[in-house]
Amino acid sequence: MSGGGGGDETWRKQPKPTGNPGTPNDPCAIDEITTLNSPNRSVLATLGVGHILNLVLELGPPRRLLARTVSGQTAGSITSPSLPQIIGCIQSGVSYQLEVLTLRGAVCQVRISKS
Repeated sequence: MSGGGGGDETWRKQPKPTGNPGTPNDPCAIDEITTLNSPNRSVLATLGVGHILNLVLELGPPRRLLARTVSGQTAGSITSPSLPQIIGCIQSGVSYQLEVLTLRGAVCQVRISKS
């Protein structure tokens, strides 16, 4: 019979690190690229690559995440696999911005990140 023993306890699970804002474990530190849905062509015509839009939660129904210019015009909305997470973070006080990466007609690609 083999005996277990020995004092080697390296098999024990290590605790998971907890997240602090600004660390990779921060659930609100989202950096994602997506395309605007339902784009407003007249607003997009005023934008260029590098412009920054605000991401605003509209409670609805339905709840939507809107891309708005500094003057409050809606350029479009976003959908994302992280949508529930982003909504929760906005509701807890986190703000996000969208940087225009590409703009071709009514197709506008943006990067979502914390502001």
